[in-house]
Amino acid sequence: MAFEEQLVNGRYRLLGHVGRGAMSLVWRAKDERLDRVVAVKQFLHEPGTGGDVCERAIREARLASRLRHPHAVAVYDVFEDAGSMYLVMEYVPARSLTELLVERGPLPRCDVLRLGRQIGAALAAAHGDWILHRDVTPNNVLVADDGTALITDFGVSRALGEHPAADDGVVVGTLPYLAPEVARGGEAGLPSDVYSLGATLYTALEGTPPFGTSDDPITLLRRITENQLTPPGHGGPLTPVLMRMLERDPAARPSMQEAVDLLATVGRPATAGAPRRSRLRRVAVIGAAACLTSVSVAAGLALADRPAATTAVPVEHPPTTITASHTVSSTTTAPAPASARVSDGSARRSTLPAPPEPLGATAGCTARYEITNAWPGGSQVQVTVHNDRPRRLTGWTVTWVQPGGAGIRDLWNGTLSQVGSAVTVTDAGWNALVEPDGSASFGLNQDVTSGHPAVPVLDCRSN
Repeated sequence: MAFEEQLVNGRYRLLGHVGRGAMSLVWRAKDERLDRVVAVKQFLHEPGTGGDVCERAIREARLASRLRHPHAVAVYDVFEDAGSMYLVMEYVPARSLTELLVERGPLPRCDVLRLGRQIGAALAAAHGDWILHRDVTPNNVLVADDGTALITDFGVSRALGEHPAADDGVVVGTLPYLAPEVARGGEAGLPSDVYSLGATLYTALEGTPPFGTSDDPITLLRRITENQLTPPGHGGPLTPVLMRMLERDPAARPSMQEAVDLLATVGRPATAGAPRRSRLRRVAVIGAAACLTSVSVAAGLALADRPAATTAVPVEHPPTTITASHTVSSTTTAPAPASARVSDGSARRSTLPAPPEPLGATAGCTARYEITNAWPGGSQVQVTVHNDRPRRLTGWTVTWVQPGGAGIRDLWNGTLSQVGSAVTVTDAGWNALVEPDGSASFGLNQDVTSGHPAVPVLDCRSN
């Protein structure tokens, strides 16, 4: 009788081999008592491990069975048969995120966001019960045909407060996704799972882990511990969230639940006062349509990442500087015309469309251009628009001439149009209203092909 036809524990008939890990085999099986299909994980014996296999199986079963969440694979039973330990789990007809990336390449941003929210929610529930996963990687994320994502394999997980003696002197986890404190030999904590999830989402977005891969583990460990991280090139408004999750200092990272909340804000328009309804409605429809084009990760329905005109959604937290080599800024300084401050009527007349003023002149607002992060071949920029008028701005536009050797890759919290080197960014609708002495901002990533990132002179006008 072939092994996959065997009956184990007098109840589970093994139907076929569906996966293999470093220390286990996974089989599709039929629970003949309950007449349902399940997944059965068989733990492999390693030389010199003795009773560790049994202990590991029981620990995984105990911890995973405590977690009941729609985005975590459920565990039903654990048993020993003919000298082997087995774990019985929910069967999910899905592929690992690793397999999906090999087949389809990097995923669209909408799919990465949805995946992050789902897996993050399951891990937040685990953290709420003081359970560390300790091996959050694309291998341990399953993606079903309908796009549902589940976290699996709590084989190296442990409860906080549990004595980690068995792990003394051992780095636990998968190297490219280790948090820096773990790579340095420190003990994993809740922030370590946050980092590993951030690295997993980075991989889904870019197609490679944050620090790449290397056949030399020492080289890779050095990259991780130094944390000289290049922001994702395709992150757009997701970039600041990932950079916070990938902070070198564990205390600077959000909690898992805070990370889920941050991911939820990406793609959700904010409300500010009473914005112009037609523009706000248009932005909301654009955002909804973007996500609807990507109903299923596995189906590969991708939203184009770089349309000619990009309207992006709000990001609550500013970009976190990780590798910035310098910070420079440019601010328009010309004061608002005196006539704009006399009365509503005169102000309105002074800001109607008029012949172009010299570059750097202002019409009710100023704009500050700040390079917040720089890396070889690129930089990240934040532009802050300030209302210099005594009354509310109902819209704004910032223009500049893009320096030679620099090209805009992504822009968020604004609407971009570009003709040659002439760049125009208008508000995104939801951030059009700016109170007197208040500010709004937008951000962008740019490619820099020569020298240091240049700082252009900005022109800001109120609509």
